Amino acid sequence: MNKNILIVFGGGFLIALLVAMIVSSSIKSEPEAVNTNKIEVLVSNKKMELGYTLKNADMVWQEWPEANLFEGLIRREDNQKPIEALEGRLRRVVYASEPMQKSMLLSSDKGNIVASSLAAGNRAVAIEVSAASMVGGFIKPGDYVDVILSHSIKVNNDERLALQDTVKKYVTETILENVRVLAIDQNATTDEKDKVKVGRTVTLEVNSKGAEKLALVGQMGDLSLSLRGVGDTETIVGGGTYQPTTDVGASGILQEIVKRSETGGGKPKKIRIYSDQGVESIEVKK
Repeated sequence: MNKNILIVFGGGFLIALLVAMIVSSSIKSEPEAVNTNKIEVLVSNKKMELGYTLKNADMVWQEWPEANLFEGLIRREDNQKPIEALEGRLRRVVYASEPMQKSMLLSSDKGNIVASSLAAGNRAVAIEVSAASMVGGFIKPGDYVDVILSHSIKVNNDERLALQDTVKKYVTETILENVRVLAIDQNATTDEKDKVKVGRTVTLEVNSKGAEKLALVGQMGDLSLSLRGVGDTETIVGGGTYQPTTDVGASGILQEIVKRSETGGGKPKKIRIYSDQGVESIEVKK
């Protein structure tokens, strides 16, 4: 191909590329329009407990970006008052400044608060308690606890020999973890002004298997509740490393007895040999 033709083609290509770059830089894309409109939605004015009956002063209308609306928000219509938009009793705890929704309410003013607050598939089970077994009365509805069973066990002679370094008679074990407290006695709500009170029964929220466990272990021994800290959801039972606490594991003197029995306690062991000529005791040397 002629050299001059190549030069012309190359120059034309560079000029076209330069023109394209100039046109591209001169074109400014228009910014996308942002919806800055605001509407008024209903929000809580304070923290309210399960079963609380809403009052007009408990809720306020608050400006809310229309672009951030989500399903369930209650929008203000004309000069509507808060209580005109939402009225009834709460089926769960509502926190200050939380957007209000109709799903927060019991289906009826006379509805069963405990039944309405249960998660799908869960059960409410009551157990008997004492001051010692419910952390001196510091457990309240809405708290989360572990259920601990303390009981005695019976073993035959063969099992006793195999378990002598593990348990003598008593065992304590965690039966259920991270269980929500629904009610103390017949009270499913809390009052911040109330002093510490000790109930006689505690109603817990568990699944169907947990309900069966509570019905059974209540006949086996003593139940205690271990109060969890806020936000503590750690579980240890069923992880493969959990071991119940036994009397041997908890008592230093029992551990010493086991140790001495295994070593003979410093005294020579004797065995008895039975024959047609009588009984003969033979000392076993170490």
